[in-house]
Amino acid sequence: MYLFLIIILLIISIACFWESKADRKGLRVTLSVTLALMLTLFMESTAHSLVETQMMEGPILLTLYFLLPVVSFAAFQILFYDIRLVGKEK
Repeated sequence: MYLFLIIILLIISIACFWESKADRKGLRVTLSVTLALMLTLFMESTAHSLVETQMMEGPILLTLYFLLPVVSFAAFQILFYDIRLVGKEK
């Protein structure tokens, strides 16, 4: 499961890297990839601990496992790379 999450987050990171017109893109992509790997490891350990304590299982765990990091990471990337989704370009 963590392999799929890593792939999704890295695709978001690379897509925002290509779309960005900000300065120091190399440093930003390094931070972005590192954050994607760390977020995946945190989600994997959280999922294992929730299953082990039998607090959360099944489809809701899978939904939170993928939905929460993907949405938050995508929002962070858009803010981090200063990507304008609507409006005029500078």
